Amino acid sequence: MRHHGIHVLTVSGDDREMGYQHGVALRDAIPRGPLPAFARYVERMLKGTLGGVGGPLAKGLGRALGETVGRSIAKNLPENVRAALDGLAEGAQIPRGELMRAVTMPETYLWLASQVVERKPIAPRLDVPLFGCTSAVAWGNATAHGRLLHGRNFDYQGVGSWDREQAVVFHRPADGQRYVAITAAGILFGGITAMNESGLSLVVHQHLHSRDFALGGLPVGIVGDRVMRHARTLEDARRILDDHVPNGGWTYVVSSARESAVLCYEVTAKKRAVVATPGDTFGYSNVFLAREMEGREAHTYPTHWRNVTGRYHLASKRLRELHGTLDVESIAGILGDTGSCAFHDSIVCLQTVASVVFDAGKGMVWVATGRAPVSLNPYVAFDLHREAPHDATIHPARALPPAARAAWDAYRDAYEAGFTRDDLVEARRNIEVARRAEPGQAIFHFVAGLLSLRDGDPANAERAFDRAIECGHASPERVAGFHLWRARARDLRGAVSHEDYARAAAGDPAVRDAARKRPYRGSRVPIEWTFGDVVAP
Repeated sequence: MRHHGIHVLTVSGDDREMGYQHGVALRDAIPRGPLPAFARYVERMLKGTLGGVGGPLAKGLGRALGETVGRSIAKNLPENVRAALDGLAEGAQIPRGELMRAVTMPETYLWLASQVVERKPIAPRLDVPLFGCTSAVAWGNATAHGRLLHGRNFDYQGVGSWDREQAVVFHRPADGQRYVAITAAGILFGGITAMNESGLSLVVHQHLHSRDFALGGLPVGIVGDRVMRHARTLEDARRILDDHVPNGGWTYVVSSARESAVLCYEVTAKKRAVVATPGDTFGYSNVFLAREMEGREAHTYPTHWRNVTGRYHLASKRLRELHGTLDVESIAGILGDTGSCAFHDSIVCLQTVASVVFDAGKGMVWVATGRAPVSLNPYVAFDLHREAPHDATIHPARALPPAARAAWDAYRDAYEAGFTRDDLVEARRNIEVARRAEPGQAIFHFVAGLLSLRDGDPANAERAFDRAIECGHASPERVAGFHLWRARARDLRGAVSHEDYARAAAGDPAVRDAARKRPYRGSRVPIEWTFGDVVAP
């Protein structure tokens, strides 16, 4: 069945049986969901990284990575996981090769990202969108009723697939306790976003560029599922997490309604630490907080780093401001907060494909509906005790004005056209809709200019960059980037702009370096859509 567009199903038995039941129930939805997109995502990443020599070479390299890195990751899948995937493949009638490419994509992606970080000469052509997740947790005196609430944005690849085919799956495993996973058609287990009958909720945050990435560990999603099945307390959860070694950098935020406490467990392939969570609120994004984890992350893209730290501080600030009054609706409002700028410190982002608020003390989970960014949409409730939807709906406390929401939708459509389908005409059409809906948003004008340059239209690009500069931005480094690209548009028209190049000197290191290489003769423009920027111009 579907409830407000979300698939709802219950699976039970051993792992193969649960995988098979999932596959049969969602057989028609799985081809539209994230699995096919995940199976091809590394190829898409390579195509962007390789620039003009993409296409067939990227496809070949993508398959080669699947046979090498992907297979190395897959060999560490436990037997019960293999059984579940076999059941899914049989029930959904999915080719096993495609399924394994999809399942191993998160770690293959991180492996490739780690290579990009270490080999900076190819980084300038990286144009896959980056992302992050945000948690906002409150309990005790911080909430209006004293119960623990755990809100979570899941920001990940999957715009157009995950958000269209969201699923709430109730699990009755033969070897553990009941739990509910908030997932998508074809995505098994409860190791990413889930809540169990003991009142534990669990979410995972990814650290994109861990210096400790190493193959040979347990792929993501598996240990979290073990926590959901077997942990009844935070100490149980910690023991289970202690017993696993991952491939990349992850953080598990596990909250306990019965204990009114939170476990924040940071881990890489070589290091792990527990973050102290004093007080009665806790916010988290995608930056290691424990002192023991210092130096375990590499950040080569300042715009992304500013957002990661900005989301952390904004979530923490909102939790403090609402202390004593926090309820499900206000936690959802934090998940939909756009901060000082939707492309700077905003908690909601283009890649927000799932958002939830756990009220585990009541066995309830509230799930955002509709298209990405979903945290701007209404939430509906599901009851773990009844294994069914609950007749209730809430709206985020900080809902955007209709024009701003229309602009978000148009920007998402531009991204799907430009990134997913390589349809430049449709991308330009949709970005113009976004510009008209929210003319004060500099990033819409800036991306319009980048698309114009990609389409060989420097005059229109210059006009768009004019508007971006007029609008300004919360980050002066971004404004310096606007000046760089206006100078480049003028170079292509034969009108040199020394003043713009001089102002670009106030930008991030990559912008400053690019400003020294002039005049600009034109090149492929690799747009990073989540923040409307160019990773290394």
